[in-house]
Amino acid sequence: MRFHSFGPKTRYISMKKIPFLLLFLLFFISCVPGGGAIEDLTKDLIKTPPSILSCTLDETATLTISFSETVEIKELIINDQMILKEKLGSSFSLPLPFSLSPGEKAGVKITILDINGNKERFYLTIKGKNNEIPSLIINEVSIKGTQSNPDRIELYVLKKGDTAGVTVSDDKFTFTLPSIKVKEGDLILIYWDKTTTKKNYERDRGKMTYILNAKASSTLPGPEGAIIIRKEEKGEIMDAFFYSEKGEEALKEGEKHKLFSEANDNGEWEGEAFDSSLVTSSRVIARLPGAIDTDTSEDFFITAPRRSTFGEENEYAPYQGT
Repeated sequence: MRFHSFGPKTRYISMKKIPFLLLFLLFFISCVPGGGAIEDLTKDLIKTPPSILSCTLDETATLTISFSETVEIKELIINDQMILKEKLGSSFSLPLPFSLSPGEKAGVKITILDINGNKERFYLTIKGKNNEIPSLIINEVSIKGTQSNPDRIELYVLKKGDTAGVTVSDDKFTFTLPSIKVKEGDLILIYWDKTTTKKNYERDRGKMTYILNAKASSTLPGPEGAIIIRKEEKGEIMDAFFYSEKGEEALKEGEKHKLFSEANDNGEWEGEAFDSSLVTSSRVIARLPGAIDTDTSEDFFITAPRRSTFGEENEYAPYQGT
């Protein structure tokens, strides 16, 4: 069949070409509907990659990992040892084939495929669970240290246990305690930013004083600050102490305020911050003898000059003023 066009010239269009031309026109029209607005036909599809919702290691050394969607684990490696491979699901629980001592860290590498076949890789750190965490409180603090009287934090042991993984921090630096088997009445004396060569020693009736170097990058905050003990890194607060030269208002903003609110919510601190305006390098903050702990500023006093008792039992020798 042929078509005759008007005009001096005759054009022949094969019927075989008509479907192609129609298809081209339909394609062009469908891609630019509504006067040029492009319709997103993928708007209902998941466009974000999967994420890890939780990763925990319990007291039975069972590692549990949960993802935001179903994935295929291509390989899960811990400390260069293959633990799991070619497994589909959104939550995985697997016992470790080796033990981690309390606080001991291990690197985890996970390679997955998501539902669209995209490959993702995650790097995590897990720590051995400590099931014997002792009860610790802040016992004595030096916040305006010098070279001869450096910043220190002393902890008092209320209940025996293993200190592995317990952390002590101000609002900038966190120190993780090593594994020490402590008993009631023991002391842990932490030199904060300046190191010491002093060694552990035994006091009266078999009680011990343990000496540690935190090697913090800066001194403890002098004007106002927070000292926090946690059962583990980013874990539950065990004890807290807040101090300020400027009153409670100084603790109502920034990182110190977050810690202040958290400690209040957890019942580890109540009321105003301790007034530290009279503290000097020779007058430090000490807890009342007998490890009195009401989680308030009333538990502490400022010592008389050169009457600190770091490493020994606290004695009540308060600063009387001039």
